[in-house]
Amino acid sequence: MSNNSIKPYQRVQLFSGGGSRFGYYLGSYEALVAHDLTPDIIIGTCGGSLSAYLVQLASDPKDLQQLMCSRELYYTIAAIRHVAPDEASRRLKIRYMTHALKRWRLSRQLSKRQAQQQADSYEQLLDELQQLAMFRIDDESQWLDKLSGFDASKNDPDKTDGETNKNTPEIAIIASRLYQNPASHISPNHPLNLQLKLQELLFAPPRLTASLSELTDKKMISPAHVFAEERIHQPVKVLSQWDFSAAIRASMADMYYLPPTHIEKLGWCLGGVINLTPIELACQLAETVFAETKAGYDSWLAAPAIQRVFGFDPNQRLAQVHGFLPNTESYQDNFEHSSQLHWLPFADNGEQLAGQHVQKRFNLKQMTIELMHSDYDGFVQQMQAQWQYGYQRTADYIKQQGL
Repeated sequence: MSNNSIKPYQRVQLFSGGGSRFGYYLGSYEALVAHDLTPDIIIGTCGGSLSAYLVQLASDPKDLQQLMCSRELYYTIAAIRHVAPDEASRRLKIRYMTHALKRWRLSRQLSKRQAQQQADSYEQLLDELQQLAMFRIDDESQWLDKLSGFDASKNDPDKTDGETNKNTPEIAIIASRLYQNPASHISPNHPLNLQLKLQELLFAPPRLTASLSELTDKKMISPAHVFAEERIHQPVKVLSQWDFSAAIRASMADMYYLPPTHIEKLGWCLGGVINLTPIELACQLAETVFAETKAGYDSWLAAPAIQRVFGFDPNQRLAQVHGFLPNTESYQDNFEHSSQLHWLPFADNGEQLAGQHVQKRFNLKQMTIELMHSDYDGFVQQMQAQWQYGYQRTADYIKQQGL
């Protein structure tokens, strides 16, 4: 965007992860709508990308509650399952356990630069992420089909069939991919071509794409690049034509949970954790930003896994996010005024929603992590608890801030 440019959106909301607690974003969204603060665009990452898609399908809060508690969504979530004991050999189970221990040890013993210089090939990392993923999705090619066919009007006689909400926010989704040097003149065996790189992806709606096209003097830069220069490709790849199903699956493909997914012309995609809270992008796009405070990454599993794959300590990036100041002089150079940044207090969602989401259990006998899905009635109870938590926290914040 050129100097003194006007921001393309008034309000943006970030759906930054959430995992199986993704329902609290929907309650938070309803609270913003109820207080005339409806976001113009939602940026979803990981589990938050699925929440963003639900808003895309049913942006009216009444319809959204129907969709959130629908059997369509229940079957979609239940399709995510753990790898059954007969699908994984004992050797593979042992390999997973030893790799987890290895990641933890390396995160303790190596400096950041030493960790980045561990030379993995593209094929080695891809094999590791495919083979060691704990969960799978049944009928993956049709995974979101039931959701896409949801029609709120069938349960509401006052709604016209096919009626849409003109205030539906635009949706953007962040993911990442394994990046190979595209230069055709480089030999397949050349060191530059063998060096492992990852690249941030931004699946952008038309209006956002048009706004980003004004960046004539510089490209979008991935914030993670400063933490892992040798592993994270500096420019972000922006996609203007994309499919929701593919983008959501790419954003949710976090390492060691779901295996990477292949998208034609992009290659293997592996999750949105590369930029879980895109606060810099949000503040460039809108005058008012609603983000969330997040708890730190645990030092046993999550942080070592992210550092192993992406080459940076996610808690360093989280500290950068929480310390971001949109009113700094350098940030305002390209805009007439800075963004109002609102941090919604969701850092304790893990404690407050304990038991109100899909449970994970370690089966010592089988050496597997199992997903424990509730029945449909239990699922509805979980979704309603998540919704209420998100709504109440957001409504309380709005009241406290006098928005």
